[in-house]
Amino acid sequence: MLFKLEKRYWFAIISKILVVSISLLVSIFINRGLGVELKGEYTYIINLVELLYIILCFSLGQTYSTFKKKMGEKIDSTFVILTLAHSITVLIAGLIIVQFVNADNGYAIVILTALSIANANFTMLAVIKDSVKRNAIVTVSNIVYLLLLAFLFVIDSFSLTNVLICYGINELINISAFIKEYKLFSFKQPMLKSEIKNIYSTALITTVAVLLISINYKVDTLMLRNMAGKYNLGLYSVAVNFSNMFLLIPDAFKEVIFGDSTEKDFSKKTALNAIRVSFIVAGIIVIGFAVFGKFAIKLLYGADYVPSYATTLILFIGSISMIFFKILHPIYIADGKQKKAVLFLACSGVFNIVANYFLIPIYTHNGAAIASAISYTVCGLLFMLDYMKEK
Repeated sequence: MLFKLEKRYWFAIISKILVVSISLLVSIFINRGLGVELKGEYTYIINLVELLYIILCFSLGQTYSTFKKKMGEKIDSTFVILTLAHSITVLIAGLIIVQFVNADNGYAIVILTALSIANANFTMLAVIKDSVKRNAIVTVSNIVYLLLLAFLFVIDSFSLTNVLICYGINELINISAFIKEYKLFSFKQPMLKSEIKNIYSTALITTVAVLLISINYKVDTLMLRNMAGKYNLGLYSVAVNFSNMFLLIPDAFKEVIFGDSTEKDFSKKTALNAIRVSFIVAGIIVIGFAVFGKFAIKLLYGADYVPSYATTLILFIGSISMIFFKILHPIYIADGKQKKAVLFLACSGVFNIVANYFLIPIYTHNGAAIASAISYTVCGLLFMLDYMKEK
């Protein structure tokens, strides 16, 4: 059957819709509160933080799925301890480095990176253990984040610094909730020192894969800011926000598949059904945005952001192929096929960088969108064609 999926997958969709709805309200406050240029600077900082934590957390969360499939929960304590070691080391080393390096918003970037390392890894452990509970935690923390931003808006204290503080509080809430609800500090099993070498050798490949994913998603914003300025980045960030919402269904399925694919009886039909459902929803969204997109942007963010309409539509079309990647990548990680995933992501990443280099100077924010659409299409098709060749 076309829609034959377990209840957990449909619950994940409902949870993701709630999270995306809250994220939409968050983006409204941030875009209207900061304005186009400051929103561009905020986007640059958050994307830089995300690149840094991807490198420095060493993808321990994603690597956990591979080892859980082999060893079960006796490996949990080892991953929790390693995550804490990474986060604390980055915080201390980063604060020392900032003392000697003149970097804009340096302290904020260091603190947010350290928090994001713990949050990213604990999130993956939570998704694999119990995705339903994890979705509930994220929904509640995002509501708190929204209320904090609304409070800033009401008291007219909307500044870049205050928004970054709210972002950090949101990360702390997630970390604290994961530790409490999943009993991550129970340490029922001793740290398996003998497995550390194997963990990091696997994590190295996974880190390269995740970094390449980030390049596909983030390099355009970094290049756009340096090649076309904060204003164009501010417009482009709206398109990226909508693009993230566009992928809410495959994102929801991905989180459940991360856990399910660690089981030996995982069915290929489940992945294909998830892809079919995602494509149907994606088609409806593209048609709806093509008709009502300009009105929606003006209503939500203001007339200053209407030039991002075409940019958003380009990203939507390119993001359709990313449905394949979103749903299939967790399966490749769980099955230990990180090297193949790295190859596919490297190909699309090269396309992204080269296309951005040539298109941004000519078409600014639309050029970045075209480059991303090309790389998304390459990435998604490589994963899907390869997966369909397997038995």
